[in-house]
Amino acid sequence: MNILVVNDDSINSYGIKILAEKLKKYGKVFVVAPHTEQSAIGHGITIHTPMKLHVQEDFLDGVKAWSLEGKPADCVKFALYGLHLSIDLVVSGINNGPNVGTDIMYSGTLAGASEAVICGVPAIAVSTDFDSFEMAEEKIECVLDKIIDKNILNSEIVINVNFPRKKFVHSKGIKVTEQGLRPYLHEFELDGDVYWAKGTWDVIENGANTDVFAYENGYISITPIQINRTDYIYMEQLKEKFPS
Repeated sequence: MNILVVNDDSINSYGIKILAEKLKKYGKVFVVAPHTEQSAIGHGITIHTPMKLHVQEDFLDGVKAWSLEGKPADCVKFALYGLHLSIDLVVSGINNGPNVGTDIMYSGTLAGASEAVICGVPAIAVSTDFDSFEMAEEKIECVLDKIIDKNILNSEIVINVNFPRKKFVHSKGIKVTEQGLRPYLHEFELDGDVYWAKGTWDVIENGANTDVFAYENGYISITPIQINRTDYIYMEQLKEKFPS
């Protein structure tokens, strides 16, 4: 199996080296990551400016690695269509910060995995709490064993994995979850003649079957994420108003 590792925290992040090392047991690992941090960049792609590629000679033993002056989605596209790598699985992460609930919409980590699915390649996204890699480093193989060895990978689905808050030294187990809600309380602070985006996450109640609940309560969450965002139930309601 040929595995591509990508992230949004950049080629220099701690999490990507953990992930690349752990994935070596499953096949040949390649890394194409952003040259600089691209957190919260969402699913942007670069089309009007050039991108420079940097070979990373000493990234990790047995792993070919490059950094691209672009975004996470660019890295996946470039690996497949610029470097012409034959890739069977894309794994994005390990992100420094959770990607649960509403975070998914903004996440460059999820964008890298989502771009893989758009290109027809199965993908996994992996995230952990801020500056909390101990549990992820310890448990990621257990999670990957179940996902990869059970042959449940699907080229139309991103499998989104999140490790719980760092206050939990040990996980309570693995929960298969749905996407919850994690709205952000936005603030903008004026500094001279510029504004800085500030704020924090709102605390709202999420059901026990959500990724937000799992993250807040000590569980490792596994959430299947679709690229197709059509609401089919609502579509039928619209058809009643706009019959063909």
